Amino acid sequence: MKNITKRALGIILSAAIVIAGGTWQYSVNVKAAQTDADFVMQMQAAGFPDSYIDSLAAVHAKHPAWQFEAVNTGLEWSTVIEKESRNGWNLVPKSSDDARKSTASGAYDWYTNTWTVYDGSSWVGANSDYIAYCMDPRNFLDETNLFQFERLSYSSTQTIEGVQAILAGTFMENEVEDADGTTLNYAEAFVQIGQETGVSPYHLASRVRQEQGLKGTSSLISGTYKGYEGYYNYFNVGASGVTSTLVIQNGLAYAKNAGWDTRYKALLGGAKLLAKNYISVGQDTLYFQKFNVVNHAALYSHQYMSNVTAAITEGKKLGEGYTDKKQAFVFRIPVYNNMPESAVTFTATGNPNNYLKSLEVTGYTLTPSFDGATEKYSIVVEGSVDSISIAASAVASTSSVTGTGKTALKTGTNTFEIICTSQSGNAKTYTLTVVRQELEVGEVTSSVYKIGSKYITGLKPGVKASDFLGKISAEGATLKVVDASGKEKTGKLATGNKLQVYDSKNELVKSYEIVIYGDANGDGDINVLDMIKVNRHILGLGKLSGCYLTAADANRDNAGVNVLDMIFINRHALGLTTIKQD
Repeated sequence: MKNITKRALGIILSAAIVIAGGTWQYSVNVKAAQTDADFVMQMQAAGFPDSYIDSLAAVHAKHPAWQFEAVNTGLEWSTVIEKESRNGWNLVPKSSDDARKSTASGAYDWYTNTWTVYDGSSWVGANSDYIAYCMDPRNFLDETNLFQFERLSYSSTQTIEGVQAILAGTFMENEVEDADGTTLNYAEAFVQIGQETGVSPYHLASRVRQEQGLKGTSSLISGTYKGYEGYYNYFNVGASGVTSTLVIQNGLAYAKNAGWDTRYKALLGGAKLLAKNYISVGQDTLYFQKFNVVNHAALYSHQYMSNVTAAITEGKKLGEGYTDKKQAFVFRIPVYNNMPESAVTFTATGNPNNYLKSLEVTGYTLTPSFDGATEKYSIVVEGSVDSISIAASAVASTSSVTGTGKTALKTGTNTFEIICTSQSGNAKTYTLTVVRQELEVGEVTSSVYKIGSKYITGLKPGVKASDFLGKISAEGATLKVVDASGKEKTGKLATGNKLQVYDSKNELVKSYEIVIYGDANGDGDINVLDMIKVNRHILGLGKLSGCYLTAADANRDNAGVNVLDMIFINRHALGLTTIKQD
């Protein structure tokens, strides 16, 4: 705390240090501040860090009767966030922006883009950064959000009209017949119960509104749930479980055991529990009920609600209940040790998943085997391979992937980056190292045609020898195309023609046969003559073999040559379809 000047001390009427459960609160009662400087010194004397004071001063200028108490928790900010970020402790709806959800181990599966459900069927873990945002009081020091810090004790200034304002538009704005035949007016009931229990009726009304929603259709307050007819649980006490059914049954079992067999008894019973278990042990604000940083007997664990934004949303509704904002509200605001210099922000949006679901190189096996968490892979290809095709898909449909497709290779080491970028903008880079071996003398390569061990495929009918040779190369060798008899070809190529490879001594070192799918008779065309060849083969009248048998498999289903191949050839000849060669 900064040094307090004599002038500041002169305006202090009384000061007290209250120690409860390890938390000290320095409460300073002061005269109404006459100047901004006076107020600043008062807040400093009360124990507020400078990063709180500008916001409080802005509120004070509008509402000079409002009082602010600094509750020094004595806790390290980093420790608080770590403890509150335990899996399943602070939750957000599954429908929330994915950036607000936890990706901690156990709370999220990166491989499937799914979150662990911790409560009911729709509540998942909150992101630790979002928890820090919700817990930093400096994000909520304005006249709208301050009410999550309001002291929740009963006050005679809290009116039935204020309760009605909170209940407006909800199932509780109208009267209802209770189970014992009496008429229940919710607003009147909350005021009466508040007086009896010492709890703010505004808080009670806001809490039930938060728990039951606007329409109040939960089985916990219907009174008709099978096996628990006539029992009610407005505050959802004990209502927990991994399924909706368990949540309802556990909550109603609690109500039955407590004897809450009317709506009024359920409201009164829940309020008494709030008073006994929370208000009386220092958790007397919505913030402290959500984040137990003051009750050191059960630090971090004695928390009323799991919804990380519950204090924020309930606080707004609580404030809306006050038609008269001129009251001397008391706001108990926590302070932590070693907080960030300024308020924690949270602006992230979108799904965070940047994992790949698959990564493949056509025709090759990656080393190591693919795993979305592993970022480095390698393959080795023969020197004759001058390009590869990379394919990848993301786990999350909202992610984008770059670096895929067909790409050329140089001899030696090639490095490729496949980048998966999440919807939220986080990129994960997968590195693929491809080693292309040195070409052997005479080794044939092509970026257009497929070079097999025996056959060359990928030629469209009508390709001339000169065009074909222009797209073929061989290391340290010369090439020529010949027909089945060995005569050099210069015109249209056909099944059965051969690509011959000669070394520097003009000696033949390799030979490949050309296959054009559908050209079963080896004339370079696909027509009825090929159908006849295939038909005779099927009937056993003239067997095809070698490259001609391969070419006859026109549909390329590797199921042998049959009538389906005849149909493919016929449709190609009629111009209805084209037999694929690539």
